[in-house]
Amino acid sequence: MPADANVVRRLYEARGGGDLDAAAAVIAPAVVWHEPYDYLGTLNGREAVIGAIRQSMTETEGTFSLKVTDLLASEDHVVALVDFSASRHGIAMAGREIGVFRTADGLIQEVWFYTAEDPDAVSEFMRG
Repeated sequence: MPADANVVRRLYEARGGGDLDAAAAVIAPAVVWHEPYDYLGTLNGREAVIGAIRQSMTETEGTFSLKVTDLLASEDHVVALVDFSASRHGIAMAGREIGVFRTADGLIQEVWFYTAEDPDAVSEFMRG
């Protein structure tokens, strides 16, 4: 049985609409969320993930945007190709990342993100 691509799609739709409750509803309570950026690192648990998402929304004054350009699903994983953009203190940043999601029981259990951008530059942008 293929992994649940609809769960991942719902996550991005919720985030795009700023609906953190809907985003939380598709994330497992004990999720492990691996970010390539040193300002985030590995987040453990739904509350830590939602807190990081909330902070990125606040820090970018709501300009942080994610656009799924493709979803691929196998029996074990969903891969999302995503374009991101944000503005902070009058400076814009845009890029592309890949998220590899492991889903089970209709929830995101673990995810690994990989970026086409320099992770240090993204970290500096988000901290700056």
